[in-house]
Amino acid sequence: MSIWRKWVAENPVFRYHFWGQTRILTRRPVWQVGLIAVVFTTLYLWFLRQAQQHGLAVVTLGLECLALWLVAPLITHSLFAAEFEKATWDMLILTRLTAGQIVIGKFLSRLAILMVITLWFILPLWIGMAKEYQTVTNTHITLMLLKTQLIVIGWSILLIAVTLWLSYRLKRGMVAAALAFAGQVLALFILPVLWEIFWTLLMVLAGHGLIDLFLVDFRRGGWLRYGWMVNPRFAIWFYNPVVAVAGIFVMMSEPVNEQPFLWGTWQGIVYILLAALIVALLTRKVAKDARKPI
Repeated sequence: MSIWRKWVAENPVFRYHFWGQTRILTRRPVWQVGLIAVVFTTLYLWFLRQAQQHGLAVVTLGLECLALWLVAPLITHSLFAAEFEKATWDMLILTRLTAGQIVIGKFLSRLAILMVITLWFILPLWIGMAKEYQTVTNTHITLMLLKTQLIVIGWSILLIAVTLWLSYRLKRGMVAAALAFAGQVLALFILPVLWEIFWTLLMVLAGHGLIDLFLVDFRRGGWLRYGWMVNPRFAIWFYNPVVAVAGIFVMMSEPVNEQPFLWGTWQGIVYILLAALIVALLTRKVAKDARKPI
């Protein structure tokens, strides 16, 4: 409870970046707020109806990934950079706030915003999955839904941590956002393709031809059932959130004992652990630079 009060409830950094900035952004005439509310409510009800009639689970999840993975860098890139650009950083470090309160307050404020966005997609996604996979039990659908959300939210948390670190180190908001977007495109799409080309060429040179032994092991339920988490050959694919989410939909109707162990759950845990490590290193860096306690 003391940690909650220190970093959230009584943390002015969190209150300012979450509640204060939200009030500033929503400080509009009543008719504008009402019009926006009506538009979003209408779109949401229409989206629910489409999910109930046609499923659209993949489309819904794709929109959620697009929204969260685009919004995460956009709402985070200026958290530290704006302090340096507006010359308010010196005033902030002169307060009694610890380095942990400053970093965690900024980090949790963006995490809270992403959780609000996530709630918008949960119900349509569950309805869509239940519509498309009517032969699967509701318990299994709920489990698959939780796995997809762990992957999507875990990657979003990692994006927030990386962008926050870039914002502090570069002290330029737009540069931090550009690097975060470029790094995400590289990690999600370009690097896996280059890695696969490299290994294909390596297999050809080694005389094994183009036969991918991984597929054989996968179909036979071999070592991949438990050893996929430490497989260096396909790690860049297995830990790709796009591939991880797609794998959940592919394996939706397969028996649990034939699926890779902890698929979906383990990737989300890894993303969150990496984000925690980055935030911890950033907190230590801020404490050292500002000569403040953690």
